[in-house]
Amino acid sequence: MNNLPEGIEELSCKPTDWMEDFELSQEEIDEMEDAKFLVESLIISSQVTVIAAKAGCGKTSILMQCCKDIVKQGYEVLYVNMDCGAADLKYWRGLANEGGFKMITPHFKGAGGIEDWMKRLAYMSTQAIDLSMTVIVVDTLKKIADLMNKAKARQAMGLLRALTAKQCTVVCAAHCNKHRTPDGKLIFEGVGDVESDCDNLVYLEGSDKDNQGAKTVTSEPSDKVRGIFEKRTWQILSNRRIIALDTVVDVTGDCEAKRRLEADATAIEVIASGITEGNHKRIELFTYAKQKGLGKREFDAVIKRYCRGHIAAQCEPLWRDDKQLKDNASYYVLLNEAGGELTVIPTNRTNRKT
Repeated sequence: MNNLPEGIEELSCKPTDWMEDFELSQEEIDEMEDAKFLVESLIISSQVTVIAAKAGCGKTSILMQCCKDIVKQGYEVLYVNMDCGAADLKYWRGLANEGGFKMITPHFKGAGGIEDWMKRLAYMSTQAIDLSMTVIVVDTLKKIADLMNKAKARQAMGLLRALTAKQCTVVCAAHCNKHRTPDGKLIFEGVGDVESDCDNLVYLEGSDKDNQGAKTVTSEPSDKVRGIFEKRTWQILSNRRIIALDTVVDVTGDCEAKRRLEADATAIEVIASGITEGNHKRIELFTYAKQKGLGKREFDAVIKRYCRGHIAAQCEPLWRDDKQLKDNASYYVLLNEAGGELTVIPTNRTNRKT
């Protein structure tokens, strides 16, 4: 007697026939290629799109700009902002008025607040109506569903899916976890059902503000998309004005480089001090670093990571390796901020200008 998992039928015909259940049909592929983008590489018509980012990234500013662009195409846009405070409400409402879309705030006004709004939304989804020219933006998703509860998250996503059955376009802002994947990528904050039940999950990666108070934000499409998505970059100026850039900025790489630089700070200081004190050859430098408590694995990784010509994760080079002709041994020299050479003053060796 076969102990088959629940819902799994016994194999028939070829043993691999069941895999066809996981094969995209030509119709599904054509649908991806023909998907109508209301906002290029970000929002697809009549689908549920989740846009996730860390707090303060600038996703609300970008979504508000998207709403203005969509209105110009003749759509009715309702921005349901349940994550703003009273201090920002006047500003966001002003942008909505300027952009020609509605700012809905059920947590400020309504007989039953968000709960009452959800009930009315559910009722609307059951009616025989055409919502093909309607766009609803929910900011944020966690306000209408407990994203750590599978049942409640699935219920909320089911409601949003019912709206797309009426051809409504739904966009949900969401948050990311504090921690990242081992390779530095963002992680959606919530159960996997949300990713499974949405059509598109797109991440926004934001940089720190520059000296002028501007921030750069780049979209990072996840593996869960139902369209041909490309990365896009926006710049958010200090006055909150949004500029769509023609070129893509690798903000993820920049953030990873910054994170790596912070993690490597102690090892960098040890290696730089070793070179400054005249330990240029690799074996000498490692001996010095080892005495300072730096292990071989960390030494090897950091010495390579910040060496000109061997740069990873967009790390700025801090030293270069001059191979010695006599014994072909590595010989490290510090670099200054302009990429030139620093004056190194060894302590127990003949002074050398490099």
